[in-house]
Amino acid sequence: MVVRASPTGRTFFYMAPTSPDSRPSFRHRAEAGLYHLVEGIVSRLPWETTLTLGRGLGRLAHALDRRHRAVVRENLRAADMGLDEAQVRAISLDCFEHFGTLALTAIHLLRMDEEELGRRVKVLGIENYDAAKAGGKGFIVLTGHYGNWEATALALSALGRTLSVIGRELDNPLLEPRLRELRGRFGNEVIPKAGAFRGALKALRMGKAVGFLLDQDALTAGVWVKFLGRWASTFPSAGLLAVKYGLPVVQLRSWPNADGTITVSVEPPFQVPVTGDLDRDVWTATQIMTRKIEDEIRREPRWWFWMHRRFKTRPGEGNPLPAPLPPDEWLLNSR
Repeated sequence: MVVRASPTGRTFFYMAPTSPDSRPSFRHRAEAGLYHLVEGIVSRLPWETTLTLGRGLGRLAHALDRRHRAVVRENLRAADMGLDEAQVRAISLDCFEHFGTLALTAIHLLRMDEEELGRRVKVLGIENYDAAKAGGKGFIVLTGHYGNWEATALALSALGRTLSVIGRELDNPLLEPRLRELRGRFGNEVIPKAGAFRGALKALRMGKAVGFLLDQDALTAGVWVKFLGRWASTFPSAGLLAVKYGLPVVQLRSWPNADGTITVSVEPPFQVPVTGDLDRDVWTATQIMTRKIEDEIRREPRWWFWMHRRFKTRPGEGNPLPAPLPPDEWLLNSR
């Protein structure tokens, strides 16, 4: 369940997606068997070997997966970053290598104890989490599919700074309980996407940190904000909560290092502007948070999930139709 906001004064409302079929199929059993086989092998490999294999897996996928390679290059060409074709192709390969390593190292990360996590993942700015938490009314955690989000959530929770993260359940009912168990070992919890707004509000009222991955296509349930030079349909839930309840927002950043470690940075908390015009304020908050993620991508584009068809939804297209574009003055005043 998600929240939709309109810049034309229409009320916010909820849309409930259908739930995946929970009955295991032959494909589910085959996938689960393959995962447990890979997990058993990779978990026994040294970290450095896993990184090397992950890069090789990424290069292989880049060579064989023409569809996703085309999506990556299309997204890079359309971004207003001034990339030439050589840069597009180089970043495309780097991106595949990065997500190859992310896929394999996640098996290690999800099984590591606190001591090993502390060696592999360096956390900066933990005092910023504590400052936001000290307010006592919960806070929004802003992040995206950049760097290593599994390492980010696990490392923070291992330090006693837990997150409640909105997430979609896996389509495979045999793997979902295992993934939830691994992600929640140090106290993190997943708020199911079906009913996410109510779940997030409940967690915030308990003083918790609620994480939003704000770089996903919201289909026809979003508001239009500018992202990498293009209109992007974006879920307004985080913006609505920040505006309506005066909640601070803390951005989490992460990136891999040349020595094989991962850095997680907790940025200082900030408040979104509130003028009393709810539609406009929610849109402005969503645009500000989106721009934070965009700035991160522009600094180093290799670590973002360019395989995602982020701009699949287009203004004026779809059934039901998406919200209209925001007034020009909103965009001008949000810079």
